[in-house]
Amino acid sequence: MLALPDNGMSRSITKHNIAFEYLCDWIEGSILFDETEDEFSVTDVVDVLISENVYDEPYFAEEIVLAAWNELARRVEYVRPEIPFAVTDSELKRINSWHTVPAHSFCVLLSLSQCYKTWWDCVSGRDRNEQGELFELVTQESLQEQFSDWQVKRTGWSPMNPTRLQEVVNQTAKWLGETSGNNVGERTISKRKDAGLDLLLFRPFPDQRGGLPVYLMQCASGQDWATKTNQPNIGLWGKLIDFVTPPQKALAIPFALSDDDFREQSVLVQGLLLDRYRLLAAAKKREGWESSSLKDRIVRWATPRVNQLPRD
Repeated sequence: MLALPDNGMSRSITKHNIAFEYLCDWIEGSILFDETEDEFSVTDVVDVLISENVYDEPYFAEEIVLAAWNELARRVEYVRPEIPFAVTDSELKRINSWHTVPAHSFCVLLSLSQCYKTWWDCVSGRDRNEQGELFELVTQESLQEQFSDWQVKRTGWSPMNPTRLQEVVNQTAKWLGETSGNNVGERTISKRKDAGLDLLLFRPFPDQRGGLPVYLMQCASGQDWATKTNQPNIGLWGKLIDFVTPPQKALAIPFALSDDDFREQSVLVQGLLLDRYRLLAAAKKREGWESSSLKDRIVRWATPRVNQLPRD
């Protein structure tokens, strides 16, 4: 297995003091990325928690590990039939190498950045541009698969695509059959890169008269994603473009949320929230839904990071 996370694993004697989502991601990351073992059990995970002095009582540790097992079984159902591992009552068994499920592995790897802060600081450096671009592409291709009669356009600023906001506004208005607004000054336009808009998801009609179902989407791949629930700002975009009907907001993240967290964050987003398993549900439409070019880019990006993951 991977080494126990250096974050979120506080000592637990009379109550569970570990971050449940980190526990689940650590277990999932272990079955995906530690290819020295093809399977491990609930008992194996409990033994690590005991040996690392997180728990003293095996039965108490087993309680939360079994809850994590149930969560992993739930996650598998979301992506079936493209499942990289099988879950039984007491064991996990690898079915496919992480290379064969690149989008899945990419999202889990990003989630492990929360568990292993030292590792992540070493392997990621300060330049997160490629990480962000890859996540935008994963989100775009997932939406194209799941919303087959909608259109998905990438609009976000990047060093490779340093588009000025005014150009993004004009192009977005053209795609939607809307007109650019006149209520935002040149200073506002010039000091913003993309105004929080990474992807545009909309359902076109032949008449091109505007008033379309539209989602303005932010793709947040970093640990600070919760600070971006207010992006894109619909009020600002209502000034940039003279919408016939108000657009909706959307946020995509590579992290897996519990049901309670999902509902809470959806309220904060005030729109469509796509967490890891909503994105990976594209596999239910078509196995191997990622394009070959995206698969290759993810594997190249992920391989050195996987090789440096902390292991026992």
